[in-house]
Amino acid sequence: MARIGLQLYTVRDALAADPEGTLRTVAELGYDGVELFGDFGETVLLDELGLAVAGRHIGFDADVDALRSAGFDRVALAWIDPVETADDRDAAVERIVELGERARAAGLEFGFHNHWSEVRGFDDGASLLDRLPEWIWLELDLGWAWHAGVPPVQLLEWARGRTPLVHIKDLRARDTHEFVPVGDGGEGYDTVVPRAVELGVEWLIVEQDQLDRPLPEALERSLAAVKVSVAA
Repeated sequence: MARIGLQLYTVRDALAADPEGTLRTVAELGYDGVELFGDFGETVLLDELGLAVAGRHIGFDADVDALRSAGFDRVALAWIDPVETADDRDAAVERIVELGERARAAGLEFGFHNHWSEVRGFDDGASLLDRLPEWIWLELDLGWAWHAGVPPVQLLEWARGRTPLVHIKDLRARDTHEFVPVGDGGEGYDTVVPRAVELGVEWLIVEQDQLDRPLPEALERSLAAVKVSVAA
């Protein structure tokens, strides 16, 4: 059964001000775990609160040897500059593969987290995701895929067996950047989440890039909506 986690980028401001209180709230609400980002290193506290670490976001400047020494084994490249042309795409793929090879040599499972520009096909019909070698696992951000006009279930079917983590993000409408709790937007996760679970996704990672209401309420609404969808 898939577990439900929170990408801590969602609560980055609260985390910087009060890491223990913020993580305690996440745990008390009932999240199974978290995905780390940046320089966050409160892993002992996570253990104490019973929050598993689903994975970690990294950048191109990541010290992969240090990450492996710290006990991490699954990482995903969090961001690239948007690709606007096929040449941009191919240059980005080269950089991603180079980082991935360094990560693999350090003993890490290396993945890629998409935004909107990496799921769209160019004139030759291929997206950036199409160009990535199969040894790179994919952390599909289903919200950004929907925003880009790519049906999330179609993307999940294409990536079957290669996407242990997915991001569950909702937008008020497809053509906006108005982030809302899961279930309050237009994505339709009541059908997307069950298919993700059927396809073997291990972690459903809630992410709301900008909170539109008090933190506990936003996190609780998203968690409840994902749980209902899993049970559907």
